[in-house]
Amino acid sequence: MRAYRSLAVATTLVATACTVDRTATAVHEIIGGGRSDPSAFPATGMLVVGTHLQCTATLIAPDVALTAAHCLRQPEFGSLGFTLDADASDGTDDVVPIALFHPHPDFDDGVDAFIDLAVRNDIGIFILEHPIEGVVPAQIDTPINETVIGAGSPLALCGYGWTFWLNGSAAQKRDAEVVVDRAKDFEFSTTAIDPQPCTGDSGGPLFVDGPDGRRIVGIVSRAMGTSRMCDTGAIITRVAPYAAWIAEASRDRDRGCDAGGGGGGAILPLGALCAMNARRRRRTPR
Repeated sequence: MRAYRSLAVATTLVATACTVDRTATAVHEIIGGGRSDPSAFPATGMLVVGTHLQCTATLIAPDVALTAAHCLRQPEFGSLGFTLDADASDGTDDVVPIALFHPHPDFDDGVDAFIDLAVRNDIGIFILEHPIEGVVPAQIDTPINETVIGAGSPLALCGYGWTFWLNGSAAQKRDAEVVVDRAKDFEFSTTAIDPQPCTGDSGGPLFVDGPDGRRIVGIVSRAMGTSRMCDTGAIITRVAPYAAWIAEASRDRDRGCDAGGGGGGAILPLGALCAMNARRRRRTPR
C-alpha cells in the first residue's frame, strides 16, 4: 500500500475512478462540520458515477464545474454526472450527464513524492450536457484579486464526504470553517484539528468572503501525510494560479481529443493542441 490517501469516496464502484492510488481507500465527509443551509453554497454539488458519489464539485458557469483532476478518472462502470442534490439518503435527483472533462494536462499522479505541499496541478473542470438554470455560479480567485492565504487564515469548506473516517454514509452537503496551517504558491494545507475534510470531499471548494463576494480559493486535493483517519489535515490546490487555464479549458468543447464522460484520457486546453500538449509534461501550472 502506498503512503498516500486521496480525499475521494471509497466505494467498490468508484474506487478506480476517484483515487489516484487504486489500492488505497479514499476519504470521508467534513468531520466536525454541519449540514449546509440550502442557500449557503448553492453551486456546490456531487460528481457522481451513476447515482454514487465520486467527489465534490462546484459550478463556475451554468454548464461548467470545478473539481480535482484526480476525480476525473474514467470509471470502469457507469458514466459521470453532476447533481446539486443536497442529500442522497433518499436517492440522487436531477443528475446532469457530463459531456466532457478536462483534467489539468500537467496533473501529476505520482504518490510518494506528494504527501506534502508540492506542485501537483490537481485541478480540473467538466462540461455538462446542458446548463443548470436558476443557480448563480461561484466565482474563483484570480491573480488580479488573489486572496492572501497564510497560517491561521479561516476558510469556508463545503463537501459531501463521510462524517466518520471508519464508516461510509449517504452523501449529504455539509460545511465547516477550516484553518490554514501552511501555504505555498500552488498549494496550502489545513490544520490537523476538527473540522477537516475526509472521504468524498475531494474537489470540494474552500471559500473566502470579500468585498466583491464569495470566491473559491482552493480545491481539496488529498490528505496530509499517511494517516487514513482524517486526522492530519488536508492539502489544498490553490485556484488563482490556474485561473487562465480554467477559463481556457471551460471554452474547449472539442470532443475530438476528449475522453469526455465515456472515454479514457485527459484532454488539453485547446483541441487543436491536444496531440502536441500530450507530449509536454511541464511541472508548473499554466
